Amino acid sequence: MRKRSRFNVLTALTLAGILLVTACSNVDSGEEPATPSPEQQAEQPAPTTQEPEAEEEPAREPFTFTMNMDNPNITWDNEVAAEITKRTGATIKWDIITGDFREKMNVWLAAGDYPEVINIHDNTLQSYIEAGAVLDLTDLINEHAPNILKAFNNDLSILQHTDGKIYGLLQPPTQEVKQLSQKGWIGIQSAVLKEAGYPEIKSLEDVKKIVVDYIAKYPEIDGGKTIGFSNYGAANQLYNIFDTAARNYAGFPLTAQYFVDDQNNARLRFFEPGYTDLFKFFNQINKEGLFDPESLVQTPEQFTTKCSQGRVLVIFGGGGDCNGTLEANGMDDRSYVYFDIVAPGKTKLISEPSKNPSRGGDMWLSITKNAKDPVRLIQFYDDMYKLENQILVGWGIEGKYYTVENGKRTVTDWFIDYTKQNPSTFYEDLGIGYARPLSTNYANGFTLSDGDFAMYAHSESWISKRQSPTVNETYAKYGAKTAADLMLQGQVKAYNFSVSKWTDEIKAFNTEAIAEWGKTLPKFILEKDESKLDGIWTELEATLKNKGLDKQNAEVTRIYQEHLATLK
Repeated sequence: MRKRSRFNVLTALTLAGILLVTACSNVDSGEEPATPSPEQQAEQPAPTTQEPEAEEEPAREPFTFTMNMDNPNITWDNEVAAEITKRTGATIKWDIITGDFREKMNVWLAAGDYPEVINIHDNTLQSYIEAGAVLDLTDLINEHAPNILKAFNNDLSILQHTDGKIYGLLQPPTQEVKQLSQKGWIGIQSAVLKEAGYPEIKSLEDVKKIVVDYIAKYPEIDGGKTIGFSNYGAANQLYNIFDTAARNYAGFPLTAQYFVDDQNNARLRFFEPGYTDLFKFFNQINKEGLFDPESLVQTPEQFTTKCSQGRVLVIFGGGGDCNGTLEANGMDDRSYVYFDIVAPGKTKLISEPSKNPSRGGDMWLSITKNAKDPVRLIQFYDDMYKLENQILVGWGIEGKYYTVENGKRTVTDWFIDYTKQNPSTFYEDLGIGYARPLSTNYANGFTLSDGDFAMYAHSESWISKRQSPTVNETYAKYGAKTAADLMLQGQVKAYNFSVSKWTDEIKAFNTEAIAEWGKTLPKFILEKDESKLDGIWTELEATLKNKGLDKQNAEVTRIYQEHLATLK
């Protein structure tokens, strides 16, 4: 499953402080949310430090505004919402979107019947701009939003449209990115590592050895055949999972489908030296009965069934984590820990994380011409850019949702327990999911001006407390607290790779290239004659050259180099 994770899934805080709602928060568990009892609330530790004090200023007059939202379960009835209203005077009346989000936005545009504030995709925003449906915020910000100006270091160029005007807000840039939620591309069961005596995991041969030994001793687990290496590959998941694994093993950076060399030339990475090394390993272990060939065709649901039975010893490619299900099934010992491995002789290349908000396809926060009081709205969002309000929407209520320990915000055990007991509804129940409807989410590891994390879900306390005791114990055997501690240190480069200016021809070629890749990969991995492997891949390259591979490489290189020139 692609991580987009880009959502992936659960992060969610935004806009220098606004509210939040994750994509997965509209999944209803079907259970009544557990409301904390007065006794539980009373047991919460008192705040250990004071939050930053806001400057004394007149209280804002109460007002209500409308805004779009695609989560039917969202409310304004929780502690965080109440605190936001107390601090800013604002109440949000959600205009719920059902069905296709973009389609509904287009219908609203045609009818002129859109809410006062909209959370809107980049390409749809362009249509609203052309129709005169959204306001230019430039003067509103300059005259009424000192906190927004401060958050962007008095430089709003990142928000400007091609005509120099500002039609929407993004979350602000950060001074530092700490990506603690990263994990390696290959997960190994804790039970397997324990059985082997927690050996060093530096190579695929290291992984293979402990898998071979474990299967020899335990050919079945709970009555089912023990599986060595597995994941899912139905439809587009084949590319998402297997390319992710191959790219990581080859040490390539994440730059869409293209590898960028030291001369800033871009090439479709399928034919770069080392790209097929992992596939050759899969070919080898498939012949030895260690690879699950159903990985090439099975759905995430089919894989999860095997994984949740504890039968899969190793998962690869970044998707397919079933630790939560294993723990719920009382199989905590079979939870996975993650390692980062590159092929012998390869250097891991790392794309330096951007400190700026992302553009091109992500969500903007715009004020429409239907707004009754644009000044009051920009004042509200300016209030939300204050540090104390950014902390509020990113972490919730101090003393209950989090405490401050040694100068760092730390989620409470109560908060962790509540999220585990109410995984599908805690965003709405607690008001800790308000960011997405108000703008794009803070990127992974973004920090606020106080140096601490913008969102609870990116912090060490959240990651480590969400892990099972077995996983924590296993990581400790390797001198680590989280999977991020086991990530390889490599060569970091600011690739600044953007796909926003790709032409329709490039996009069409990429789609076709992935389709041809998807036809070739199963043949490659399942081929019994090792001497034919290079020929299979050479045939793929010839096919794509006939479809314009060289031309597309040159065009992507041109766009990339022109983009780099604008950054100087």
